[in-house]
Amino acid sequence: MIKLQNNVFVIVALLLLFVLDSSAQVEGCTDPNANNYNPEATNNDGSCTYNLTIYNPPLRYLLPDEIKESSGLAFTNGKLWTINDSDGLPVLYAFDTISGQIDQRITITDAINIDWEALADDDQFIYIGDFGNNSGTRDDLTIYRVLKSDIPSVGDAAIESTKLTFTYSDYSGPVENRKSNNFDCEAFIADSEFLYLFSKNYGDQQTKLYKLPKVPGDYVAELVTTFNSSGLITGADINNSSQEITLIGYVNQTWIPFTWLLFDYEDNNFFSGNKRRIDFINIPATQTEAIVYTVGKHEVISSEGHILFSQSAYSFNSALWTDSSPSGISETSTKKFDFLLSPNPVRRNKLTVKISNLPIGEYQLEIYDTLGKLMRISNYDMTRKGGTSKINIKVVDFTPGTYFVRMRSGNQVVEKKFIKN
Repeated sequence: MIKLQNNVFVIVALLLLFVLDSSAQVEGCTDPNANNYNPEATNNDGSCTYNLTIYNPPLRYLLPDEIKESSGLAFTNGKLWTINDSDGLPVLYAFDTISGQIDQRITITDAINIDWEALADDDQFIYIGDFGNNSGTRDDLTIYRVLKSDIPSVGDAAIESTKLTFTYSDYSGPVENRKSNNFDCEAFIADSEFLYLFSKNYGDQQTKLYKLPKVPGDYVAELVTTFNSSGLITGADINNSSQEITLIGYVNQTWIPFTWLLFDYEDNNFFSGNKRRIDFINIPATQTEAIVYTVGKHEVISSEGHILFSQSAYSFNSALWTDSSPSGISETSTKKFDFLLSPNPVRRNKLTVKISNLPIGEYQLEIYDTLGKLMRISNYDMTRKGGTSKINIKVVDFTPGTYFVRMRSGNQVVEKKFIKN
C-alpha cells in the first residue's frame, strides 16, 4: 500500500512539473522591432511581422571588367572571392576588400563553367555551384569542391577539384515554358553537415529549400520546404556564429533588389524564426547576384554589370535589424510610434498621416516614388496631445502611382505605402 502511494505521488509530481514547465513557455513574436512583439513570449513561433523597410546600402566600389558578371561571393583568408557566370572561365577570382582590384586567379583545371551561379564555403572547402538553369532543361547540375589548402596565399595558380552531381526530388523533366520554370538555382550555403540550395522560381516568385550531402557523389536533392520570397533569390550566405542567413534577390521585371534576413530560427529550420525583408529601391543595378558575411555581421553585395550600370559592390550590415533582443532593449525604446495613411488610395489632392504612440520630439517625413526618387521631405516638431497627431500633405502634383512614406524619429523608422489614383 505504501509503495502504491509512493508511485502515485511520483506520477502526480511529474505531471505537476510538466504542467508548470508548459505554462512557463509562451509562444509568440520575440523581436522588439516587430509590429506584433510580445514581451511575454519565451519561444519565437516565427510570427513576427514588419513594416515595409527601405534601405540604401552604400556603394563600396566598382568592380573590374574582368569580373563583370560576378555571380557568387565567398570570404576566406581575408579576401573576397567571386566567379563569373555562364560561359565564363572556370576561375575563382580573389579581389581586395578595400580597393576591389583582383589579387588572384585560381583556375579549376577539371571544371567547366556552364553556368556558375554561386559560392559557398566551410572550414575546408569552397563550393562552386554550376547549377544555373534558366531554361529549366539541364540534367547536368554540378557542384565543384575546392580544397582551401590547395589555394596559395599569393599569386595565380591552377588546381583540381572534386565534384558532386544532382537532380531535384520534385523534378520530373524539362520545363516547357521558362516563365513557369521553378528549377533554376543561384544560391546555396554550407553548414557543418549539408549543403542547402535556395531555388530561383520564375513561375511563382517563391524559393524552394533543398538539402544535399557535402561529399562527392551523385544525388537527389531533398526538398525541405518552400518560402514565399516574393521575388527571385540569387544569393545567400550563413553566419554560423550569430545563427542568421541573408538571402538576396530582385523583383522580377521591376529589378528592385531586396534581402531577406532569417534569424532566431531553430536548428536548421531556417524559415521557422524571424523573416525580415529589406528593399533596396535606390540601388542603380539590374541583378544583385551575391552576398557574403565578412567580419561579424558586416556583408558585401555584388551586382552584375549592364549596359546602363557598372558592376558594383555594396556594403551591408545585418546588425541594424538583427541585433535587438528583448533582454537588451529598454521598455521605452521598444514602444514605437506608428501611423496610418488615409484615404488610401488617394483619390483627390490630400493625404492625411495619422500618428499614434507619439513621443515628444523632432520628426522627419519623406515621400519616395517606386524608383527611389525623393518626392518630398519635411521636418516636424511634435508635442504629445492625447498620444496622436495628424499631418495633412498635398499630393496634387503627384502622378498616379505607388509611393512610400517614411517617418523618422531618432533611431526609429516607420514606412508605409500609399497609392495615388
